Amino acid sequence: MILTNIEQRIKTCREKSFDFFNKINTDLGVKYTVNHDIKKHPSAELYGTWSYVLGKSLLSTKEIFNDFEKESLINSLKRFRQTDGTFFPKTLNNIKNSKSHEYLKLHTSNYAMGAMLKLDKNFDFQSTFFDQFLEADRLQNWLDQRSFIRPWEESNNIVNVASYLALCDANGDSKAKRRLYQMLDWHEKYRNSKSGGFDKLSLSKNHIIQSMAGAVHNFHIYHYLGEKINYEEKIANNVIPNLFEGPLTACLSIDFVELACYSIGNLNTRDQLILANSLLFHLDSLLNYQNNDGGWYENETAQRPTSAAGMIEKNASSCSYATWFRLCSIAMISKTLLNDNHNTWEFRSDLGMGYHSEKWTKLNISSTDIKKSIHYEYQIKNIPSRIKKKCIEFASKII
Repeated sequence: MILTNIEQRIKTCREKSFDFFNKINTDLGVKYTVNHDIKKHPSAELYGTWSYVLGKSLLSTKEIFNDFEKESLINSLKRFRQTDGTFFPKTLNNIKNSKSHEYLKLHTSNYAMGAMLKLDKNFDFQSTFFDQFLEADRLQNWLDQRSFIRPWEESNNIVNVASYLALCDANGDSKAKRRLYQMLDWHEKYRNSKSGGFDKLSLSKNHIIQSMAGAVHNFHIYHYLGEKINYEEKIANNVIPNLFEGPLTACLSIDFVELACYSIGNLNTRDQLILANSLLFHLDSLLNYQNNDGGWYENETAQRPTSAAGMIEKNASSCSYATWFRLCSIAMISKTLLNDNHNTWEFRSDLGMGYHSEKWTKLNISSTDIKKSIHYEYQIKNIPSRIKKKCIEFASKII
């Protein structure tokens, strides 16, 4: 069923995606979505550029940017670099946003730095803004201000800081690793044993989603330091129902797939089989969801267009970062379950979504391991959720 022609389907998917990335690289810059008007919304070009670099790099371990294109992309990114070493579109200061300026600065800097490192391995990432987190007291004070009722939002802050510390550590800063272990110790102190994440939420479906979508970012610190994440059984039970829901949003898809791929090697045989079936179901859904232009929507429905950096689409179109994220999901499943050659996908090297450590669990899955009974069980369990989504989708059409 799901494994029929799967290798060819993934190959075709990759080829279409490569063409998509080429289409959004225009004379004016790299578009964030197919609908993106760069002249009208220049800040979103930063989002499009890092997604283009990291997404296209994921598809090939070979050098894919010639010197001219490298220089062009580097210059595009550098236009957004501030005097404190961060990457941040100044127009975001004047746009109403639910996130703080600190959150946005950490977010845009981490992804832009990841793209710069892909283009120039000698890129000077040093930032006076981020250097404050190398000091133990300052880092502790900042950690103590994190909120455990917003685990998803706060985990983005945390992984973006951790990514910079990891870069400093890799470049010989002796304080950086101590700060990373300081972050790890802080996480262990506040671990929620009921969810497996880092939160103070109930175990309702929505709160579990928030918890897991947050935890996956925090775990990058564990992966980098080679520490075990623990609570794998609870994490697996949390993500399985969601993977059986279909393509999900691009963010939730990569979050749950990554958690599953890191957890699956520490489960018993029965639980491994259930989690593997959920991953293969999700893989099938992602491949079916790809648009004809080779990209993907940001959300699980075309009724919810992309919005970012002041840009709001009237109609949903394929999105650069969503395409990169969904390809990451496909790559992780392919490498974990389908015996994909480990050299065929090139993840980003710095921490943050799109990163994966060198440690991979490989399971040999065959068609006989596809259990229709498992799929039917979770399809029935997910009926209330699907009805709710349909109602929301219908309401959005008539509002």
